[in-house]
Formats: sequence, C-alpha cells, structure tokens
Amino acid sequence: SKKLTYLFNMRISVLSLLVISASNAQNQPTTNLQECIDPSTFDDSIDYFPDKFTPHNTTDLLTVSYHKSYKIVNNLYTNKSYVLYQCGTPVPSDIPKDAHHLFLPVPHQGGVAVTETPQIPGLEVLGLRSEILSIIGDPSYVGSPCVNLNMDNGVTKVVHNPDDPWNTLWVDSATQSWITSYPDALILRGPMSAGDGSRELVLAASLERTAVATFDWIGLYASLYNLESMANEIVMETEERYICSANNARELSKDIAPNEKVSILWAAHFSGIGWSVAECPAWDSAYMCEYAYHCGANLLSRPEGVGFYETYGGPAKYWYLNDTEMLELGKDANHWIYSGGDWDRIYGEKKELLDQFQSVQNNRVFDTQGQGSNAWFEQRVVEYDVTALDFCDVVGTAVRNDFYVNRWFRNVKDEPVGMLPACKAEELDAPLVVPISTCVSLTSAEEIEEEDVTNSTETGGLYGGVKEDETVKDITNTTKDITE
Repeated sequence: SKKLTYLFNMRISVLSLLVISASNAQNQPTTNLQECIDPSTFDDSIDYFPDKFTPHNTTDLLTVSYHKSYKIVNNLYTNKSYVLYQCGTPVPSDIPKDAHHLFLPVPHQGGVAVTETPQIPGLEVLGLRSEILSIIGDPSYVGSPCVNLNMDNGVTKVVHNPDDPWNTLWVDSATQSWITSYPDALILRGPMSAGDGSRELVLAASLERTAVATFDWIGLYASLYNLESMANEIVMETEERYICSANNARELSKDIAPNEKVSILWAAHFSGIGWSVAECPAWDSAYMCEYAYHCGANLLSRPEGVGFYETYGGPAKYWYLNDTEMLELGKDANHWIYSGGDWDRIYGEKKELLDQFQSVQNNRVFDTQGQGSNAWFEQRVVEYDVTALDFCDVVGTAVRNDFYVNRWFRNVKDEPVGMLPACKAEELDAPLVVPISTCVSLTSAEEIEEEDVTNSTETGGLYGGVKEDETVKDITNTTKDITE
C-alpha cells in the first residue's frame, strides 16, 4: 500500500513537472518581445531575451549581459551601467539600486533626444528614426536627409539658440523644459558628458579604437528596443563584407615589401594653429590606421616628440605640426587624405608649400566630402565597410566592378562636393538602407556576397580575432552571385 502510494505520488510529481515544463515552453518567447508582458504572467524561470547581443572582441567600452528578465548595459568609459528590464516584469530586486545609473523598462517607449550627430545613423539603421523626438544642438550639422525633413516638418524638435549657441545656461534651461514636456524620453549624451541626469544615457562609440567597434554600439540602441536580432544580422553582414575586401587587399599586396607599400598622408590644417596628422603607433590606434592596415598601405604617422600640443583645458593632448615639420613628413606620400572641408582655402594660403608635395603634383589629394560636408561625421559610422573599400580604392587594392564609384573620398582637383539623396516620404518610418559594398572575386571577377561563408576559423586576423575566411585563395568556392 505504501509502495503504491509512493509510486502514485511520484507519477503525479512527474506529471506536474511536465505540465510546468510545457507551460514554460509555451510562454517562452522565441524572439525578443516588442511589447510589454501581462504582469500576471511573469515567470522568473523564463528567458525573456532569447536574442542576445555580444560586442565584437575589439570593442573596448561596451558590454551587455543578460539575466532572464533584465539585461545590463555597461559603458566602461564612464563606468556607468544601465539595467534594462522587460516591460511588465518586476523591477529587478536582486541587484543593488545604487550600483547602476538607470533602471529602464524595455522596449523603451518615450523616444530620445540626440545631442551628437554620430548617434543618428545607429538609430536609423534599426528603423528607429521616429524615436528621435529632438535634436539638442546646432541642427545645421545634421547630415541625415530624413531627420532634416522631420525637423523641417516639426516632427523632430530642435533645442538650439542660434543667436547665442554657447550659452550653456540657456541650453540647460531649455533642455529641462524639454524634459518636462517629454518626461519618458531619454537624452543620449556624448562621452565627454557626465550623463548624471535621471533620463540621461551616455554613449562612448566615438572613443573606440576601431571602426568595427564604433559600429558595434548599435547594440546599445538594440538593447533599448529589444532589437538584438536585427542588430546581430546587420553587424554580421557588414563585418563579412569588410573582411572580404580586406582579404582581397591582402592578396593584391602580399608580395609588396613593407617599405614599398603605397604611402598615405592623413592630415588637415587648423587655421591659426597648425597641421593635425594621423598618429598610428599601432594598426588599431584609430580608424584611419585600421583602414590603412586593412588595405595594405603605409599611413604616415607623426613621429614621437615631433610637433607641439594643445590641451584646451582638459587632460588630452592634441598634437600639431608646423609647416616645416609637415613638409618633412608628407612631401613624398603617394596619396593625401585631407580630413578637413577647406582644401581650397588652405591651398590658396599655402600654395607654394603644398606644391612641393608629390600627392599635390600628381592630383592625388582627396577629402572626405564625397557625400557632403556633414555625412563623414555621421552616416560614415554605419558604412565602415564601404569606407574601407573606398580607402582601398585610393590605395589601389580594391577589387571593383564596372559600376563601382568611390563614395566617400572626393578628389579635390576635379570632383564636386557630394550630397546624400533626398529623403522620400515613404522612407521616414523605414530603416536606413545603406549602400552595400559588394566583394568582387579575384578569380572569376564575379560580384559576391559573404552571407553564406560558413567555413571559417578563429585567427589573429586583420583586426584581432576576426573570423577570417579560409577560402581566400579560391574565394568562389563558398560564395554566390549577387541577385538584385
């Protein structure tokens, strides 16, 4: 009798476990939710974030960790962290409140205010343009055609005093008034901001070493809106195209001795100060150093101890060269990327000096205004694969088809300043579709995408730990033709 009772109870227990397991499986989301859950259905055993974002291994300043009903985003530059919990679930009680700056339900509802233009394209590629409620700052620096259209139509408000733009008291007061009008909105701050406000979130994307890592900060926007799956797909496809062009460049430059590689001068002039030039003690010191390494070029770097610096009241040193030092460094460079927007001015002022540069004599000076005066500091951030291919095109290590046109680097001799295409009404609520840099096969001259390259191994790679395609010697083995 006792044995029968034991067996009966055990059977009931197993059945109960099966019922509970089946119930959990039924409630388990298959992708991150785009709405709140019913609080009465909360189950602390369920993983509400099946889609997870893991930053690239060259991303130094951003981490995201997942904990069933909440995730923690860490900005390692500011040492600020943000707890994002699934809307409808309880505010996490197992972590100390004073250890994190903000506790926010997600997907975020209430919109955002942008304070720096590089924040814009990361939101746009995820289809979140309509979330940009306001631009806090000078709207003339905004490059996005669709955000400009929204500002013109009053959809995106502007917090800016053109008559006194540096009046911080006015800006602070106007910002507080804006917060009162939009109490559920978030203000996205830049890395130099303390970001201590109760609705402020700080991004440090611009301080990452590599273009890959800078782009990776779309993971923060994705985390706010539970769009990790979309972000993962965008990141993967962009990185694969980037690696493909790097592999081609490596093949084209593999037999060139280091001292015979194409030399690139990256420099701009600041009126009344001097020449700002690239500093590349390592290949990943900055994005232009990364692009040169990616394309098999030698980027000229300011020699240590040469020049002078300004601090502008902060801890960072900003180095400059005088005319004599600049001539010594760059006169023999094959190509010059002039990273400012005022080449005509500086050439008019210093024609005698600049005519001594080989790059000037050979009409191989390019600036970064291929898509307009503002886009380089904005949309370029989400087009690092295209920018890299364009850089390789300048160097001579890009494999191109007949339809390829350098998008970002404009020859200052005879090419006009570019312009992003106008925004169409149907694009306002759609994700930004960036131009795709197709990878062209070295062996068959066919255009290829990297989407189905699956046979790869972990290597030191072209930028520390990338998955490098094993098929670089016969790249057509695992690729397919592009279908438009």
